Amino acid sequence: MEAKHVAVYAATGCRGCENTILDIGFQVNSPGRLARFVFWPYLLGSRLEDLEKTAEIDVTFFTGAIRTEEDEIAARRLREKSKIVVSFGACAAFGGMPGLLNLQQESDPPAVSFDEAAPLPGLRDRVDSLHQIVDVDYFVPGCSPPVNYTWTILQSLVCQSSSSARMSFAASRLPQRIARSVLSGVLPPAGSVFAGERGVCASCGRLKEEKSFTSLKRIDRFEPDPLRCLLEQGLLCQGIATREGCGGLCTGAGVACRGCFGKAEAIYDAGAKMVSAIASTFDTTDAGEMEKIAEMFVDLAGAFYRYTAPAECALLHPPASKQEAGRESEAAEGAAGA
Repeated sequence: MEAKHVAVYAATGCRGCENTILDIGFQVNSPGRLARFVFWPYLLGSRLEDLEKTAEIDVTFFTGAIRTEEDEIAARRLREKSKIVVSFGACAAFGGMPGLLNLQQESDPPAVSFDEAAPLPGLRDRVDSLHQIVDVDYFVPGCSPPVNYTWTILQSLVCQSSSSARMSFAASRLPQRIARSVLSGVLPPAGSVFAGERGVCASCGRLKEEKSFTSLKRIDRFEPDPLRCLLEQGLLCQGIATREGCGGLCTGAGVACRGCFGKAEAIYDAGAKMVSAIASTFDTTDAGEMEKIAEMFVDLAGAFYRYTAPAECALLHPPASKQEAGRESEAAEGAAGA
């Protein structure tokens, strides 16, 4: 099998997703034989200008959110050059933590002032996820994506079953249509998300009883019961609204789910789901007591949309789709010509 040309690019983010690609352990030999990395600034020192001399790219793994003008330019150039583009990680898929900048009010003063002599990248008015800028073929959520899913998508898109290695335990949590394609070497349907479809609660082994939320607690100030549901114990766990696939790794270690896999398949808005889930379990009917409990919550928007504000918060009114923007542009040109 001829080696595929693969590109990896990091926009605004922490570069943790790139390290995940480098961290596939003993299975590194398979993509090493079946893939040729032709563009990777972090590892190869590639520059955007090099894309002009780069042959067509088979698969691009794009990480990070679109925050700067250079991020957007890179996204568009890589889309033009690539047969397949993958949103890899929460920042690319949903906007990630950089997307919390969209919550800042226009009247807010800048948090930091810089010396005018310092060369800074051109900043866009808002932070976007990759699919809000260009068409994306596949999504791999997570902050950063688990190594097992990283290997799964490499097996599917790069190795296409030509590798002697097989999928890890991720297969049991993938939608059946994706698992079949990985094993057969046939590409999954466009738009597929390499994760589960249900909520994290579906794969969390903690005991779920009658929920009664009486107070908000911090993990650094009490020792949670190792068996009981964390939300029932007063921790702000978002497993009920977050897409599964991680296997409940955080909740299994006693840490509340923070939503890095994005919203579950059947949920419209994860933040609204969490507000509903918590408010409906207040263990009181007294208005004063309910108000006291509600006052314990600080920065709900930052908590419930920590990774997803640009792409999955219905109240932020994301920009029109690329197709709608194109139609609006054509209409404007037509009106000008008339």
